[in-house]
Amino acid sequence: MGIPLSFKNTEGTCEIVPLVRLTLLLLALCFQSFGHASESNHKSAQTALHILDYLSVDYGGTVFLEKVINESEYKEQLEFSKQAVTLLKELPENPSKPSLLEQAKLITGQIQSKTPAELVRETAQNLRREIIEVYRVPVAPDNNPDLKLAANLFSQNCAKCHGPEGYGDGPDSEHHFPRPANFHDIARMGQRNVFGFYNTITLGVSGTAMESHPELSDDERWSLAFYVSNLRNSSEYIQQGRKYWEGRAYRGPVPNLTTLAALTSNDVSVNYGEKTRAVYAYLRAYPEALAIVKHSTLQFATEQLDKALAFYKSGNQTRSLRFSVDAYLEGFDPMEISLDNLDKNLRLEIEREMRKLRQLISNGSPVTSVEENINHTKALLSQADELLRAGKLSATGAFFSSFFILLREGIEGMLMLAAIITLAVRSGHHQLLKYVHAGLGGALFLGAITLMLSIWLVDISGAQREITEGVTALIASAMLIYVGFWLHDKANALSWNKFLHDRVSMALEKKMIWALALISFFAIYREVFESVLFYQALWVQVSDTSSPALWNGFFAAAMTLFTVGWLLFRLGIKLPLGLFFASTSVFLGIMAVVFAGQGISALQDANIVTSSPVSFFALPMLGIHPTLQTLLGQIAVICILALCYRLPYRRQAG
Repeated sequence: MGIPLSFKNTEGTCEIVPLVRLTLLLLALCFQSFGHASESNHKSAQTALHILDYLSVDYGGTVFLEKVINESEYKEQLEFSKQAVTLLKELPENPSKPSLLEQAKLITGQIQSKTPAELVRETAQNLRREIIEVYRVPVAPDNNPDLKLAANLFSQNCAKCHGPEGYGDGPDSEHHFPRPANFHDIARMGQRNVFGFYNTITLGVSGTAMESHPELSDDERWSLAFYVSNLRNSSEYIQQGRKYWEGRAYRGPVPNLTTLAALTSNDVSVNYGEKTRAVYAYLRAYPEALAIVKHSTLQFATEQLDKALAFYKSGNQTRSLRFSVDAYLEGFDPMEISLDNLDKNLRLEIEREMRKLRQLISNGSPVTSVEENINHTKALLSQADELLRAGKLSATGAFFSSFFILLREGIEGMLMLAAIITLAVRSGHHQLLKYVHAGLGGALFLGAITLMLSIWLVDISGAQREITEGVTALIASAMLIYVGFWLHDKANALSWNKFLHDRVSMALEKKMIWALALISFFAIYREVFESVLFYQALWVQVSDTSSPALWNGFFAAAMTLFTVGWLLFRLGIKLPLGLFFASTSVFLGIMAVVFAGQGISALQDANIVTSSPVSFFALPMLGIHPTLQTLLGQIAVICILALCYRLPYRRQAG
């Protein structure tokens, strides 16, 4: 399969393909394109894509340093480019059609000017992508390919020419001119995608022994295309790809059938690295594996939105809401940090629209409003998918992304940890430190377990993530209210001296021990839990060359956090006792308000708590979200703190 335009004969000299083959090929393509009027548009587009695919692969063998090195093949490539222009003219009118024609003519001009092959290939591939998008040419199978069936089909239909293992050395290969394609040719096969093989099987190549196979069903042709695209990859290489896939050690969005069929191995290798290329090889051999982690794709989010709309139209509001929640938690949320690195405004808009959708469904809004929101959200998700598919982080981008993730997630925990440790030292209760350290150690240990579980054993669902974050934040908020009140109560020097001398309450001291340990645990574990998820998402955005920068950013942020904590500890040691207790009490109170807002927001994302949007600014770092529930929750915490902080003064006045 393919169009090998030259070959080595038995003496090793290079033979030139007669130009007559081009004429036969073009005539056959024309007859195939216009044989059935009802399919002419689709056939014209498919044939144009077929030609552009071969231009991308074969033009490079005709020109070198602006000199023609193979006159016959050069003329053939030039005629191919002209035929592509003719086919595009026959397509239905479309606002983008003039632009497509200009690009096609540009390719002809590039070939006439003997432009370097890489530029011609880039132009041809860009044109292919636009034709597919404008005329909605299907470039992926409707069903998962059956590779076992494909192996039998290859043996029955292809092995006699291409050989049992695809080396182009079948028993009939000696009788064919040009020789059948060698599917183990790394240079050529790296430039071919599965869709190109599918087109070859569907249309054939006139003037060669490669015939079309109309007797095969569409599913069979796709299965065969996936099979031959992977013949050059060893079973060891494919199994290595499986390990990368299961360990999520790949870049870009999670692959789907469309990307598997549309991207060449070279495209994947250049844009995403060798690990991702191995993952693609594995998934082309075992496409059923896509279903295992399908929920982490933006494509899954789109599918869930379609289901949400279908159920809403049928009157099933409950199931519609469930699918809209899944679209966010399972499809979009895992990709947020990756999208943040490329287009934060787009991420915020998608998040806002998906939250609005849940509100529309909950309120029983008109179907037209829900449908309009879903269509808009799907368009935004498509933009995000394109960005993620093409996006990659430089070493600088990887460093700063890693640095700010840990700094952002760790600063809250470090501030509280420094305040609590200073509290234990200033109060003379050094024995409290071991409980604080126990809480910290437990949080780090459980965070490591969470990381291992999320990578190797179980997949943490979006709802589980949000519920975990929400519950830990609310527990930490409650503990902070208690400790903040206790500190405020002791801020007065007389109260503190009385507490030290009377030792009134071993019970209170025990409560404080547990409270401090729990704050250390929940506050730190929440930050570790979030960091694990963010770094997982960031990891797929870096290449092998930029991954060291990610670790450098991580360690730089860790050193920054340690320095901030040490400086706060030294400052707390030097502050007057009353001022220290008062300022620490206020700080812990503020953190209680922040955690309350963040916790309620996380439970809203999990659809545990109702979300009612209001006109208010958003500042997620401080737990401020423009919903009635989060704002009321934070106001309630402020009221509780105000009430608690008033009690010491009332006792003193009494």
